[in-house]
Amino acid sequence: MRAVVVECRILGKPSRIDEVVSMASSLGYEVVGVVSQRRRAPHASFCIGRGKMEELKWLVEGRMAESVIFANGLSGSQAFKISRELGGDVKVIDRNMLILELFKERAMTKEAQLQIQLARLRYTFSWGREYLRLEGILGEQVGWSGPGDYPFKEYERAARRRISRLKKALEAIERRKDALRIRRRELGFPIVVLTGYTQSGKTTFFNLVARESKSVGVGPFTTLSTFARRVEHCGGGGKSEFILVDSIGFVEDMHPIILDAFHSTLSEISSADAILLFLDASEDPQTLIRKASYSDEILRKLGVRSPTIVCANKIDLLSERGLKKALGLIKELLPGREIIPISAKFGGNVDLLLTRVASSLSAAKEMAA
Repeated sequence: MRAVVVECRILGKPSRIDEVVSMASSLGYEVVGVVSQRRRAPHASFCIGRGKMEELKWLVEGRMAESVIFANGLSGSQAFKISRELGGDVKVIDRNMLILELFKERAMTKEAQLQIQLARLRYTFSWGREYLRLEGILGEQVGWSGPGDYPFKEYERAARRRISRLKKALEAIERRKDALRIRRRELGFPIVVLTGYTQSGKTTFFNLVARESKSVGVGPFTTLSTFARRVEHCGGGGKSEFILVDSIGFVEDMHPIILDAFHSTLSEISSADAILLFLDASEDPQTLIRKASYSDEILRKLGVRSPTIVCANKIDLLSERGLKKALGLIKELLPGREIIPISAKFGGNVDLLLTRVASSLSAAKEMAA
């Protein structure tokens, strides 16, 4: 599907256009054009200004694009008005909808599929309501109490029923997961969770340590639901056993509704005995600072109090000087955290990391006793 990616670049905020192009490409979109505009604030009707909207219309027509993807979040009324300007045959979505498409494509478990359905329903609820309202006003539909009112009421009732059913199904899955966590603790297995920004190398590390073959390198959000395996490590003068959990990666500026839908996945982090926070140390300093700060913010919001080891991953892509600079930045951003540089791809320092994990778990056990 041919697509044009659009961004209203707000002054003082990082651009998301490269991230959106990457996500779109991984979903099979052929990005045939990019439109960007710097503004102090998004345009009320089209997100971009009216003049830029005309440029977008010309580009969509000239490149025969079938979709327009905004790197910004859109309100229901903005999505509707942009769609009307471009013509009904052109699909209009925003970054959050693109993330949900990617989630749907990657979902492998029943839990992930239900979470995505719930997030999509809740996020598009206001879109559907606004579409029906504006279509009623502009199309002069007649309902019980004015234009668009009757179809809106029907839509709202049906959507709320579906949301309720999905919530109940997810609650049942969460109860089973809680029982499994309790069982693991009864058996004496501590839980170590891998967390961090998407594409930081968590799943590559999980495959190496747990001897698994989960998909990697297929773009953002390869992991959408937790995946756990028992790990044995011999080092530091003894043998340790723990449950290693691979979890969903973080991404900045994801809509709260989408984060809420994955609460049960993120809850694995807050209940862990130890956390390995992965950062891609090979990224440019500005990106590394942004992602490290955001990851730390998420952990704080989750109320994480467990010992956390920062894994500065992908050191195989760095020079000695570059690694020293990256470690200095991480130390400044995350003071008091132990930082271990590793290469999950080639196994560099992985034994050292596992030994430190075992020591941390042993110390926590002694304190609890």
